[in-house]
Amino acid sequence: MDSVPISPSKVQGNARELRHYLNLLRKRWPVIATVLIVSLAVSFVVTIRQPKIYEATCSLVIESSAPQVLEGVKEVIEMAAATREFYTTQYRIIRSHEIAERVIDRLGLASDPSYFGAIVASKQPNRDLMVDRLLERVKVVGVRESRIANIQVRDVDPERATRIANAFADMYIERNLDFKLEGARSAGTWLGEQTVDLRKRLEDSEMELYRFRKERNLLDVNLDDKQGMTRQNLQSLNTKMTDVKARRIEIESIRKLILGAKNDINERESLPEIRDNPVVQKLRENYLDLLKIKADLESRYGDKHPKIETIQHQLIAVQRDYAKELDNVLRAFDKRYEALVETENSLAKWMSHEKQQALELAKLETEYRPLARDAENNGKVYSLINQRQKEINLTGMLKANNVRFLDRASQPRMPISPILSFNLSVGFLVGLIFGLLLVFAIESMDNTVKSPEAAEELIGAPLLGLIPMLSQSKQHLIADAPERDLAVFNDPTSLAAEACRSIRTNMMFIAAQKEFSLFSVTSPGPQDGKTTVAINIAVTMAQAGGRILLIDTDMRKPRIHKSFRLKAEKGISSVMAGDLPLKDAICKSDVPNLDVLPCGPMPPNPAELLHTERFRKILSECRASYDRVILDSPPIGPVTDPAIIGSVTDGVVLVLRAGHTTREAAQYARRQLGDAGARILGLVVNQTDRKGRGYGYGYGYYTPYGKYYRATS
Repeated sequence: MDSVPISPSKVQGNARELRHYLNLLRKRWPVIATVLIVSLAVSFVVTIRQPKIYEATCSLVIESSAPQVLEGVKEVIEMAAATREFYTTQYRIIRSHEIAERVIDRLGLASDPSYFGAIVASKQPNRDLMVDRLLERVKVVGVRESRIANIQVRDVDPERATRIANAFADMYIERNLDFKLEGARSAGTWLGEQTVDLRKRLEDSEMELYRFRKERNLLDVNLDDKQGMTRQNLQSLNTKMTDVKARRIEIESIRKLILGAKNDINERESLPEIRDNPVVQKLRENYLDLLKIKADLESRYGDKHPKIETIQHQLIAVQRDYAKELDNVLRAFDKRYEALVETENSLAKWMSHEKQQALELAKLETEYRPLARDAENNGKVYSLINQRQKEINLTGMLKANNVRFLDRASQPRMPISPILSFNLSVGFLVGLIFGLLLVFAIESMDNTVKSPEAAEELIGAPLLGLIPMLSQSKQHLIADAPERDLAVFNDPTSLAAEACRSIRTNMMFIAAQKEFSLFSVTSPGPQDGKTTVAINIAVTMAQAGGRILLIDTDMRKPRIHKSFRLKAEKGISSVMAGDLPLKDAICKSDVPNLDVLPCGPMPPNPAELLHTERFRKILSECRASYDRVILDSPPIGPVTDPAIIGSVTDGVVLVLRAGHTTREAAQYARRQLGDAGARILGLVVNQTDRKGRGYGYGYGYYTPYGKYYRATS
């Protein structure tokens, strides 16, 4: 993905803004330092005067359930699972009013005036207010990923803080155990009452069941057993009935076969009942033997032989005996059949009786079951309640607790508050913030011109250059005005000299575009340094080789004669008054190529003199004799002289003093010059910080250049 190009102007604007804020901090650092010192001092005094606070901490282990001494015996009051809500609830219980009141009573804090102060001293101490005051100093903190709770108590007395922390833990443990024991006692009392009632209900239900069984003859055998016996009888009778029916049907079938085979001796042989009968078998054998004899006799004598007839009679007798024996067999089967029919009938009657009895027992069951179920349920409930009552009595005797001490609180040695380093850090931070706010507030209320950009935008004229402020050491060395005004001449390697040469160069560029040889130097107000700027511009131009004339037209407060150590007896005022020719009023200076025309005696009416034609002629003569003529005019704010002078010159150099000239004064000077028809050649910002503090541009460029210049000199 292509990156978006960053505009160079935007980067320069951000860098300029950052540089502006850094310069602002460098400029106003005394304000920030003062606020910081005051804030640190206040923090130190407040810390020293604050009472020392100690913190005692004891640790508890809070389990979700107490140790189970008796297996299978549950407590009356079971704690919730080890969840966040459970531990939050326990922490709230530790800091409850109940625990706090117990601690107050246990330690006697209600009678301790050093702890509650005015609350105890009153005639009717407010108990709730004491509790609230105590809980304000108590905090419960849970240890992450554990079941440990730390009770933290703060107090001015370390020994008392220790006692209160341990007392809170003791009261919480006691309260937790009392809560369980009270629950066990309440449950035991309730279960005892229920046991009496359940015993009475159990006895009544059992008695009612006894009377029912007695009336229904169920004392020896209960209904379930009797119904079981009836079911077994019915099953046995049904089995026997089925067997008898099968045997009867079988005998009946055999009997029919025997009747069918009675007259056919051969078919009779196929029936096992006949075949297995020894008498029948003997008769059959005799019959077969007779048949063989008959066949033998017939084959030998013919069928008319007397012996054959005898054999025939014997066969008939055997058949008769055989039929008679079969009748005996049939009679035997008939008896068996009748016996089976009788047995079947008897079984049917028995089964009918058993079924009737089963119906009666089923009808009896509808009355018996509710009575038996009621008695059984009452017995179970009574046993359960009785067993639970015994368990509760055991748990009350055990006094098992789910809370125990991990570490008791020990007396703290070092206070936790106040912390001097922390308070000083806070004081430093607060002081720094308020210092910065104060600096920005002062800066926002400062309406002076502080940056070249602001000056150019305000006046609408180009910037000719910046003149730095002299260092503190040089200001002490150059105490008098002449030396200060000629510092550029006396020290050509200084930053101020480099700045003035830069101004000269910029003015030469302006001269290349539009010829000017006569210009004035003024400022919006007094003490802006216009005279010093005019002198130094004149010096740098003279050093460039041109013949320069510097005229002091500030007839209200002249100072150029002092800078060049000249007498004030003659000057331009003398020439304008006709007391002295121009050439006699001009003085030579120590600067080569630089002549000076002082103000001379101060006239009573400077504005009227500047309006005269004589003044214009003097300026024309000066322009004709010199390459550049520089006029030091008064400030614009107090008088109108600069506007008059600017209207008769080629242009005006306006001097602004950084951090001193107000925006209103600069705008007023621009209007005055514009109304008079004067052309502003450019701006010179005077007394800027050497390091750029409070100003848009610094002098980092001139510093190495000055060092180089001095080295080569």
